[in-house]
Amino acid sequence: MNTSQVALFASLTIAGGLMGCNFAVAHEEFPSHPVKIVVSLPAGSGPDIRARIIAEQLTKMWGQQVVVENRPGGGGLIAVQAVLSTAADGHTLLFAPASTFIVLPAQKDKLPVDVNRDLIPIGLAGIEGLVVAASPKLGVNTLAELIALAKREPHKIIIVTNPAGTLPHLAARLLVELSQAPMTVLPYATGGSNEAIRDVMGGRVHVVVDGRPGLKGALDSGDLRALAIMSSERLPILPDLPAAAETVPGLTATGWFTLVAPKGTPGPIVEQLGDNLRKALETPDVRARLEKIGTPFRPIFSAELVRFIEAEQRLWWPIVKESGLK
Repeated sequence: MNTSQVALFASLTIAGGLMGCNFAVAHEEFPSHPVKIVVSLPAGSGPDIRARIIAEQLTKMWGQQVVVENRPGGGGLIAVQAVLSTAADGHTLLFAPASTFIVLPAQKDKLPVDVNRDLIPIGLAGIEGLVVAASPKLGVNTLAELIALAKREPHKIIIVTNPAGTLPHLAARLLVELSQAPMTVLPYATGGSNEAIRDVMGGRVHVVVDGRPGLKGALDSGDLRALAIMSSERLPILPDLPAAAETVPGLTATGWFTLVAPKGTPGPIVEQLGDNLRKALETPDVRARLEKIGTPFRPIFSAELVRFIEAEQRLWWPIVKESGLK
């Protein structure tokens, strides 16, 4: 073999080796290291509880640790930016409550992100009707009694919620608007429902609107009294808790949660994430745990999920605009 033949053979050998490496990289199993799910609300909130149930199941499926990181603040913007600042490889995901897609897009002209453009919805991971709960010290047992008290004593009652722009905040404003009961809505900038519950229990405020998971401990202990749930109808697991619309027609506010990836995440990884999320949600134990804390739901994915989000945006954006958040 002459010198030129040796050089050619060497170059082909190197090229073949590089092709083999590229093939291996392209087909590297996902996930290749621990996965982080960022939640935009504090630990103990409804989205956080759901995310941890799902993360636990995905950890079992993947053999890689799936950790939940809480990044509250900014109406969800801080969490969105945290996810968008990472590599778009599926290893950092966002567990987004409805407000991420309802409020932030309405403010896109003022924000550095556009969630409709910058995030890829993977799958609907939960739905829950928000609960109106009061301190037992307030002396009301039903939503009708709360509204009657508010009309007798205008502006005395303070309703607390998660930060401004979250669905509980918008739902509380909707309650005041539709009932025509003069109550003050106070969104908490930080601390979420944990701080709100403490203030209701301490008598500093009177009513809280939030998802059942965040309120469950206080409801079970009797420190809070559930007055109504803002789902379209009563829940099978809570047949004695009236739907808010039974008292105030049209008063529905259903929280929902989606697992999303940053724009640029490879299509095959997005597809695998959707398939794996579907399998996790269909696991009997996971389904039972999620339905225990929320409303039974049918997971939806890809194009159907995008249409669902668009319909929710059309429903809530007028309320966002009226609230002054836009």
